[in-house]
Amino acid sequence: MKFLKILPALLLLLILASCKKDKNILGTNVIPAEDLLSGVYSDTSKIYAHTVTHSVIASFNDRNKFLGSNQDPIFGRTDIGLYCNLNIINNVTNVSFGQDPQLILSELILKADNIQFIGDTLAALSYSVFTLDSTLSSSRVYKTDIGNKLANKNAVVGSYTGKLGVYQGKKVLRIPIDPNYAKSILNNTLVVTSNATFQSLYKGFYITSSGTSLNPNTKQGIICKYDLDDAVSGFYLRYQNGTPSATKELQEYRFAFGGGDAVKFNESKYQANLSSNVLLYNQLFNKDTIQSASQALFLKGFGGTRIKFKIPYLKNYTDSFPAFVHRAEVVFNVDPSFSTSAGTIQYALVPRLALMPLDSLGNTVLGMDQKNGVDFSRYDGEYDNDKKRYVFNIARHIQEIFKGKIKNYGFELVMTDPNSILYGRMDLFVERTVFAGTGTSLKPKFNLTYSPLKNLN
Repeated sequence: MKFLKILPALLLLLILASCKKDKNILGTNVIPAEDLLSGVYSDTSKIYAHTVTHSVIASFNDRNKFLGSNQDPIFGRTDIGLYCNLNIINNVTNVSFGQDPQLILSELILKADNIQFIGDTLAALSYSVFTLDSTLSSSRVYKTDIGNKLANKNAVVGSYTGKLGVYQGKKVLRIPIDPNYAKSILNNTLVVTSNATFQSLYKGFYITSSGTSLNPNTKQGIICKYDLDDAVSGFYLRYQNGTPSATKELQEYRFAFGGGDAVKFNESKYQANLSSNVLLYNQLFNKDTIQSASQALFLKGFGGTRIKFKIPYLKNYTDSFPAFVHRAEVVFNVDPSFSTSAGTIQYALVPRLALMPLDSLGNTVLGMDQKNGVDFSRYDGEYDNDKKRYVFNIARHIQEIFKGKIKNYGFELVMTDPNSILYGRMDLFVERTVFAGTGTSLKPKFNLTYSPLKNLN
């Protein structure tokens, strides 16, 4: 009989031990043995969720930036432009192009990422390059809603319609630059006496493909990630010294996008439309948080969309007794009917997502499970390719709600890394995901394993 009394506790411990990554979610050694006998598993809590439009995001000054235009068959159109200034490599002073330099050609080269992109790898876009009329500041954090405000709209100095190419064995975008612009640098050594002098006169470029026609919807375009600090990325002047002829040696000078004075950031514009997906459109523009949300939920990075959700009545778990949380997982299942990654078309799922609590003003904040390494090691948030889902363990956060130390204002599912150092970097991912809606068999779930502390006193 004694064995039968402790059997429920043993079964509970076995369940907890088999949970991925977190067999010691919150140490059961602090729970009275009598309370372990009443361990409870619940998966009946309802989750209310719907898609909302994202707000603008910050674009940070680092080496990897996006560029391109994509007509997503589900989400609609996204255009991402690129701002960058030019830098004399190693801050060399008094750059010399030699005697009587004669321009042969000039071009921008951007090294493309071979993996991270969305759209059609065979798509051709129409790129335009504008000069800037404002100096970029390395101390400023620029937002993606800046548009073309810093560009001189009357100064197009480069254009190219086509696909990615290859340079020095690397996949790149190459855009020819107006010879007159290049000659104004090549034939005036006073402008390259220092990097500060050069940037005061030549403030940089704004590159965009927003003028590309992507109609009908089957013409999808492409957005790529580029490494602007790569050794081949830069603004090139190719010239000969003296009158060009077959006997003259070709010279080359590269202005870099990287360096101590380098500034580079993205601007973006997202346009969902009715012709892409009526379920998404209704949630964003008709505020349909019930019918459309019951069928599908939509998450898009880079200022696209978020998924707002709430787990109501959490305090009901502690109406009679305080409770000790062992595991509190939120599960979002990918809707397989919306998968469109095949062949040259790619809309890959992002490797990690963040589940963020909301404060009283509706702003996302760090959850309790993201604030230290031990709790974060149990948080998860990684894409489970076998089960086609994302799972988030927010045991510590739910525990604080149970204690009354945190109010339950709801949560948002966000396209970013959940790491506390990186979660504010909403410009890291441009991917998108469609999840099963709240009324489907794969609906979002809240799975709670806890012990009512009946013997606390």
